[in-house]
Amino acid sequence: MPPDSAPPDAGSSPPDDSHLIPLGSKLRKAMSLRESGDMAKARDLYREILQADPRLAEPRLELAHMAAEREDWDEAEEQARAALDLLRRGGQWTADLPPEKLEAFATNLLAEVLYRSVQDGELIFRDEEGFKVRWNEAAALFARALELDPENEDAKYWASHVRPTT
Repeated sequence: MPPDSAPPDAGSSPPDDSHLIPLGSKLRKAMSLRESGDMAKARDLYREILQADPRLAEPRLELAHMAAEREDWDEAEEQARAALDLLRRGGQWTADLPPEKLEAFATNLLAEVLYRSVQDGELIFRDEEGFKVRWNEAAALFARALELDPENEDAKYWASHVRPTT
């Protein structure tokens, strides 16, 4: 469940985070909508949450995952990178997972998005160097996800199957 406070904002006085209380209800509602298959309404709620507070990583992770399911690799990458950046800066909102496990999840998600985007496209034929850059970033991210959470089964699988290329 979302806590009653926001991610820390280093170097500043504590912000007024009272707006996060109703956002927690919206997050739970969006997750429920997604589970029931109402993707459009779930997306709208996640975006509404981010309009109220763009510092929240969890709605971005959900949007990234949903975009990946639609094979919208650009949006998936954008949201996953933003979420990972927030998490690396200590911006975890929910208390459901230890920070390293959530960061590992986000890292693995970004790696999967990069991997799948190069698999689905023709980048290797159009831009071999660009392909290698994305592939190697995915390989490094899979390895990092496994390092963060050695119990993450997805990270174990991908880290052993996607190796850097030269």
